[in-house]
Amino acid sequence: MKHRTLVLLVISTLCLPIAFAQSLTQQSEAPFKRQLTMLPYLRPEGCHPVEVKAVSMGSARPEVLTSLVTIKSFSEKPVTLLKVRWDMYKLDVGLKKRRAACDAAAEPAEILLSGTTPLIDVGRLLKGELYTISSHPQEMSSARRVSKVVLVDYPIIAWDELEPLSIDGTRRGLKDDYGGIVYVSEIHFEDGTRWEAKTK
Repeated sequence: MKHRTLVLLVISTLCLPIAFAQSLTQQSEAPFKRQLTMLPYLRPEGCHPVEVKAVSMGSARPEVLTSLVTIKSFSEKPVTLLKVRWDMYKLDVGLKKRRAACDAAAEPAEILLSGTTPLIDVGRLLKGELYTISSHPQEMSSARRVSKVVLVDYPIIAWDELEPLSIDGTRRGLKDDYGGIVYVSEIHFEDGTRWEAKTK
């Protein structure tokens, strides 16, 4: 009886490292979660007449990726209309471009996808003012203190615009790590003049 107990103990002890090895193998075979982020430029203030200062990521609604941006005016002229654009890059490229100086020569980089909102009526945006543009007021609890909230009836970035980056059309199926830059691409001033950003 003692021999049988000893044999069972030895077998059990031998099984432990085998089971542990199998557990490690299963963990290593688990799918790696890819990263997707949308960010504004990080650069000296006033590079453009209006800059995006904050971008939301995620939403209670699965069809929405970004429902909110906060912008700041550096223009001496009041702004009445503007468009918000996003350019998607591989993550390392996007993070590098985000930190580029406004007067730096653009390095060649592939824009994987891009999108632009319709013209957004912001009323009369003055120099130094912060405005939040949002498609979903209920998701604005984390928004910074602003001079005005502009509501729109469409998302700033809809998920279906990014579906080509996914193997199966879902956020879990991203093909790679991606970094998007969100910025103001077109501005209409109160005096009737217009400004457009150069894609870098």
